[in-house]
Amino acid sequence: MALLGTASAVVPQGSETRGAIADWAGFDLGNAAAAAARPQATEWPAATPVAWRPSTARGSANAGRLDGGVQLPSRGQGYYTYDPRFPDRRPNNGARRWGTDALIRELVALGAWWARTHPRQPRLGFGDLSARSGGSLDLHHSHENGLDVDIRLPRKDGREGRANPGNYDRERTQELVDRLVARGAELILIGPSLDLVGPRGVVVRWPAHDDHLHVRLPDPDGRGN
Repeated sequence: MALLGTASAVVPQGSETRGAIADWAGFDLGNAAAAAARPQATEWPAATPVAWRPSTARGSANAGRLDGGVQLPSRGQGYYTYDPRFPDRRPNNGARRWGTDALIRELVALGAWWARTHPRQPRLGFGDLSARSGGSLDLHHSHENGLDVDIRLPRKDGREGRANPGNYDRERTQELVDRLVARGAELILIGPSLDLVGPRGVVVRWPAHDDHLHVRLPDPDGRGN
């Protein structure tokens, strides 16, 4: 996917359809309590093989369907999945984890990048993608053609789980946004209370998105199908 520019100011948009990490020092062997309090390197579970096949996103994210959908494994290197209908339930229901092959490749790669970049941090949380054949998905006005995914905000306390404007890690979340922009995201919806920035028309403030990022990839073969 074509790379986009670096992040700049966010401007509100009128339609959803538009589209330093701190260096961890070595443990102080003379201070066992301090050492125990530091985050430990995470052992990532082995990724479940993906059943790859060519996919086509039909129509739009708000009125579309998915042909040849690929299912995202329930967990993998650097990520876990969660069910937004029951926020403490993992993994997400398999019926809600379908996307185009392009989206699944990006998410698998994103999790691997996160694990390499933040080996001592918890995994990314991926929520809803699309239904197996696309179309309407409860809780959403979009997510219909396999190009959308919801991603939880990393938290300041280093735990996996629900986030909000009071407990999210702004630095790491901005790093995540920048990565998604660089990978060619068409749209990233953020909540109005989040102190995040990005390119005009790509990173967009939107109601009810203070606890996650809504990310949309461009349609690889255009929108004329």
